[in-house]
Amino acid sequence: MVRPPSGGRGSDLRRLAAELAPMVDVWQRLLHQHVPDGSGRCRTCTKGGTGVPSASWPCSLHGVAELARRCHAGEPC
Repeated sequence: MVRPPSGGRGSDLRRLAAELAPMVDVWQRLLHQHVPDGSGRCRTCTKGGTGVPSASWPCSLHGVAELARRCHAGEPC
C-alpha cells in the first residue's frame, strides 16, 4: 500500500491526487507505466535519460496516481 508522507508534503500530494482523480485516463496511464522492474526500481523513472537511475518503486508518481485512484473510487485519500 502506498502512503503519502506526513506533514505539509503529504497534504500537497493529497490535494494533487484529488485534482487528478477525475482524470481517469491520466492516473490509469501512470499506474500502468510506473511499475517495478526486477530490481525493485520504477521502470519508467529509471529509463535512460528520463529520470533518476536509482528511483525505487513505488515512485512518487505511482503513489500520487494510486491516491487519485482511491479518491475516484470514493475511498479515503
